[in-house]
Amino acid sequence: MSGGQVKTVYYASAGVSLAGLALSIYLTLPTPLPEFCEIGTTFSCTRVIESQYSRIMGVPVAAVGAAWFLVATILSILGAAGALDPRPLLFWGVLGVAGALVLLLVEVFLVGSICLLCTFAHAAGAVVLGLSAIGYLWSQPPMTSG
Repeated sequence: MSGGQVKTVYYASAGVSLAGLALSIYLTLPTPLPEFCEIGTTFSCTRVIESQYSRIMGVPVAAVGAAWFLVATILSILGAAGALDPRPLLFWGVLGVAGALVLLLVEVFLVGSICLLCTFAHAAGAVVLGLSAIGYLWSQPPMTSG
């Protein structure tokens, strides 16, 4: 693939990371959540955010997510600039999706409710992983048969 296409993938990753960063920061603020977040007990952002599992050593999980998205943004921009090997962003994406899967399991099995806004953040992390995988694959030299 061309260098321009690889750059575009990394800039898209940076954009998705910035959206995830904004959402994660929003989830740390003491503001009222949108009405669509509260659909009975099955889907309740409030229930998840106010649960005992919403903090790690006193730090809101959403703040940890914000930090993850900030690093993903930086790695994506460095990847677009060609100043960084694509593997760190790929590793970071795998780490983020693994963390999101753990959080989803906590929501479902320990809290008993799913936060839709958290799910959007998890999905953004999965998109970053997908884009980083594409960027990694497209940045590799072409294979030749021989």
